[in-house]
Amino acid sequence: MSLRTLLAAELNPIETNALLCGGIGPRPIAFASTVSPEGLRNLAPFSFFNAFGSNPPMVAFAPNRRGRDGTVKHSYLNAVATEEFVIAAVSHAMVQQMNVASAEYPDGVDEFVKSGFTPLPAQFVKPALVAESPFQMECKLHQMVELGTGPGSGLMLIGEVVAFHAREDCFQEGILHPDRLDLVGRNGGAFYTRASGPSLFQIAKPVGRPIGYDALPEVLRQSRILTGNDLGRLANSAELPAQMSAERRPGDATTSNELEQAIQTALQREDLAEAWRLVALRVVL
Repeated sequence: MSLRTLLAAELNPIETNALLCGGIGPRPIAFASTVSPEGLRNLAPFSFFNAFGSNPPMVAFAPNRRGRDGTVKHSYLNAVATEEFVIAAVSHAMVQQMNVASAEYPDGVDEFVKSGFTPLPAQFVKPALVAESPFQMECKLHQMVELGTGPGSGLMLIGEVVAFHAREDCFQEGILHPDRLDLVGRNGGAFYTRASGPSLFQIAKPVGRPIGYDALPEVLRQSRILTGNDLGRLANSAELPAQMSAERRPGDATTSNELEQAIQTALQREDLAEAWRLVALRVVL
């Protein structure tokens, strides 16, 4: 498989942004609520956003300079002037209205009104909460970082979270559950990702030090059937089975390809013990 190499120095800001947005995704969306020094509300989505610490809780988003002319956005001007902002998460139920708020309206236009969202008073900052959002954060500006001066250059706003707001029905067993939040993420172009439903899956974090890929039998590592994910599941085991029994059972596969397919099937149903039993059969074949 060939790789296409593109040198950043040979690309313009619009081309660079398209590659970043297409290749880094899905990205969480910061629906940023700000207010001007004169008290005018602003609401706009930004997907260059994430969390960067929990003690104290820190988040950052980047209302970057416009790629076409290098001008700055109202969200940036408001947050720097007042040193406050609210970050609201965007659920699937909000995505079409959020898209309306992403348009570039003239200074002074209230995107809450344009998009139909409901402003609610925050407790510790002046920008409004978004009533429809299932999770949001009141933030005080901690630091502003300029990452260049030309069109498309980064303007990163780092904020300390002073209060979290989460909808009660989004909690399950003490944690915010992805299906109940039903958030959306941003991809390249006009594409979004829905972070819930059939596409949601879990992977247990390694316990201690996994055996690693290099500890797997060579015949598995050379397999044309077992995928990188299959081998990664085995490599994430806490230890090699003390004794891998190669005792056959009625109905066991007899060829290498059939055994590897059976190993793959066992892994897909999360039956790790059976997968290792079949691995033992494959090794001695």
